[in-house]
Amino acid sequence: MTLNGYDFLIMLRDFFACMTWVVSIVYFLSGSQDFVYDIGAYWLRFWRQYTYRRQPRLTLERLRAKEQQRIAVMVPAWNEGEVVASMVDNIIKRVEYDNYSIFVGTYPNDPATQSCVDRLSKEYPQIIKVVTARPGPTTKADCLHNVLSTIRNKEETEAISYDIILMHDAEDWVHPQEFLLHNYLIPQVDVVQLPILPFPTKWNKWVHWIYADEFSENHMKDVPVREKISGFVPYAGTGTGFSRKVIDFLSEEHDGHVFNESSMTEDYSMSKKIREAGLKSVFVNVVLGDDDSPWWKPLCKRPMFVSNWSYFPMDWTRSVRQKSRWIIGISLQEWEQSGWEGSWLMKENFVKDRKVFVAASASFLGYFILLYFVIYAMGQAGWLPFRLLSILKPGTALANLVKFCTFFMVLRITQRITWVSLTYGLGAGLLSVPRLMVGNVLNGLATFRALKVFSDSRSGKAAVRWDNTQHLEGIGDMGGEDRTKRKVVVQVVPLDQVIAGLISGNPDEIVKSLRNIPSQVDDLERAEIIAYIRPLVSSESLKVRAALAQTLGTLIWRELTPTLFHMLSDEDNVVRMNAARALVERPKVGALLEQAFISQGPRAVETLVRVIEMDRKRQRQLFDLIGRENLTVTKTTIIMSSPILRKRYAKYLESQTIDPGTSVAAVQMEPPAIEPAPAKSEAFVHLP
Repeated sequence: MTLNGYDFLIMLRDFFACMTWVVSIVYFLSGSQDFVYDIGAYWLRFWRQYTYRRQPRLTLERLRAKEQQRIAVMVPAWNEGEVVASMVDNIIKRVEYDNYSIFVGTYPNDPATQSCVDRLSKEYPQIIKVVTARPGPTTKADCLHNVLSTIRNKEETEAISYDIILMHDAEDWVHPQEFLLHNYLIPQVDVVQLPILPFPTKWNKWVHWIYADEFSENHMKDVPVREKISGFVPYAGTGTGFSRKVIDFLSEEHDGHVFNESSMTEDYSMSKKIREAGLKSVFVNVVLGDDDSPWWKPLCKRPMFVSNWSYFPMDWTRSVRQKSRWIIGISLQEWEQSGWEGSWLMKENFVKDRKVFVAASASFLGYFILLYFVIYAMGQAGWLPFRLLSILKPGTALANLVKFCTFFMVLRITQRITWVSLTYGLGAGLLSVPRLMVGNVLNGLATFRALKVFSDSRSGKAAVRWDNTQHLEGIGDMGGEDRTKRKVVVQVVPLDQVIAGLISGNPDEIVKSLRNIPSQVDDLERAEIIAYIRPLVSSESLKVRAALAQTLGTLIWRELTPTLFHMLSDEDNVVRMNAARALVERPKVGALLEQAFISQGPRAVETLVRVIEMDRKRQRQLFDLIGRENLTVTKTTIIMSSPILRKRYAKYLESQTIDPGTSVAAVQMEPPAIEPAPAKSEAFVHLP
């Protein structure tokens, strides 16, 4: 039997018709999910604008009013060299924060990176070099565990405690107000993830711009919706701030393994663990209220848009390697290790993260189908000497399905233009359309490589190692003031000047005077100071009340205890948090906490509990005091308000000689079905 040309055209039509069915079904299912996120994004923006417009904006004044907690910055570095030096130099010169240390994780077989860190640590004492136990490359999680071990050793040696653990990559440009924002939100929430975006660069750097297109849509649209719907925030592994409570909790629950060393994306794995534990993560897109830019100005040109920026690979080879590593970690390794466990909302998140294989393959095949339709149209127009047979007939199921897919395709293009324009400007948004096609090819290649690498690792051909991306582009710059040029003069202010400032009525002068009150004064001077600072609890200025609450942590005069208790019930969370930190630093903290838990309202109690959750040493001290001073109300409050403190107190009792009247089982009793709800923050984070 011989086939003529028409028979071949029929076979070709049937083949492409089957392919069109498969691709269209995938497009329809994936597009339907994306369409839900589109609707959710606009609804969320509308709801936030309607809700938050009646609330005070988050401003620099509010960020600065919060007492600075101690931050440990973890920077894993393998073959980074001068890149990490530039990154650290930017933090020291431009970041507006004082109470932090930078721990750079290096490897024993990476002398170039070690040399750069050594040079910086000699100049800046806040930089600490960490050398891993094993030569590199291991995994990023292994490097982070070595850094975390060094942090704990430093805490033991210096009798200090880091309140916030912040993760950054060696190539990041860190926003000047980032540390202040993490400090403001933690411990109100447990984890804070900020956007990480590619630097704007020349238009012809298409590979780099593909990252910019994808991150704009993901971080400006998808992640906020995911947080709102399911409470799941996939971490980026950089710009991520953890409360100390979270780090200690994961260490306890996973035998000291805070990070998943068997995953190439330990950040994503960590976000799942924290979500499953019921801890609260937030993704924060915020333009501070100090911004005076016109509404049409893109985010990349707004200095008050708090985000981290970085150069991403500008060539195909490095981009395919990096994207394949993300696919292996997020899709394959997590699928293998945890399957599809979780609520239906989490399963929906898994579908969004793991559909990349089917979606990338469908996109690749879609180009061949598009080519068939182009050739068909050219034949119908008489531009070719032959005519292909039509796949679609009006009114058929396939034709209707293709119409839906065309609608979703147009919608995807318009959404990409919208979100890229919001971040980088209209020109970049329009250019994202041709880049979308190139990005599909790039992602397809990364998917195929991910499957091969993962298959090789499972067959024993290759081990899972830190497939670190070379950062040949260096560190970019988004501007900012060089704070190291400021001359800080420490001087003792005479008491009469301090008092003059306290009664001046100028908020800035009052704050300055509060910070210069001497702790050693005679009785008459002490009485005079107390008489002037007590009325400040009702000041209309947030910065004054916040500074007063912080000052009460150093002025441990008994006469000021009622003032401190008054500030615990302040209407503003910043003041309450400063007052809570001041209270737990005072002598006879057990009696003070007992009195506070008896007399204060729910917001003050919740703030105190969150402060106690942050410090293991303080918890041990409190557990000792509960038994020694019979702090019944304190024990009941922490047991009922905090599952973490309840569990640790039970372990504490097991390690002690328990009084016959004390039951560990009683300590481990379940709390009420509804735990105390967190107090609303008085300043709201506004979406840009």
